[in-house]
Amino acid sequence: MLIAFVNHRQYTRRFALCLLALLPVSLCAAGELLNAHVAHKDDHYLLHLDMRIKARYAEVYKVIVDYNHIPQINDSIKSSKELWHKGKRHRVRIVGEGCIWIFCRTIRQVVDVTERDDGYIISITDPAHSDLKYGRALWHLIDEGKTTRVQYNADFVPNFWVPPLIGPMIFKHRLLEEGQKTINGIERLIQQHQP
Repeated sequence: MLIAFVNHRQYTRRFALCLLALLPVSLCAAGELLNAHVAHKDDHYLLHLDMRIKARYAEVYKVIVDYNHIPQINDSIKSSKELWHKGKRHRVRIVGEGCIWIFCRTIRQVVDVTERDDGYIISITDPAHSDLKYGRALWHLIDEGKTTRVQYNADFVPNFWVPPLIGPMIFKHRLLEEGQKTINGIERLIQQHQP
């Protein structure tokens, strides 16, 4: 695709990426995280990532919109499937694993994705088929020649219990870790497919 604490760090990472991938994201030459910010207001988690990936625009774009292979970016995502598409509009189902404290669960999300011709990819969560009450994500890919700048902004509200007080703080920290992991996963996939 966020919230497993104490000794459950591996499950936290899996859950965090589920949310990033809904978004619908290991390596010798890792990209760089230029700026990252996570905020928690009311029930909303707001995430901003500004990344530079060491690969050309077309290669990065191809990996991000390969909806049937999101688990290849990160093993937190157990499955992803494009349910339908009409031109540059897609409906995608993503299933991942996550834990809250010692309670682990499968996290499901269905998103409607629109690819625009200007480098923007918009993802809107369908709460009727998801474990989120609300979810919006915006990818912006910028061609920089041999590198690609990727700006990612998301706003989501979990439809599950997040432990109060310390929960949001750890949740935010894990999201930032997953941002770097997503960059590395994208670059790794691109390198694997290069001759």
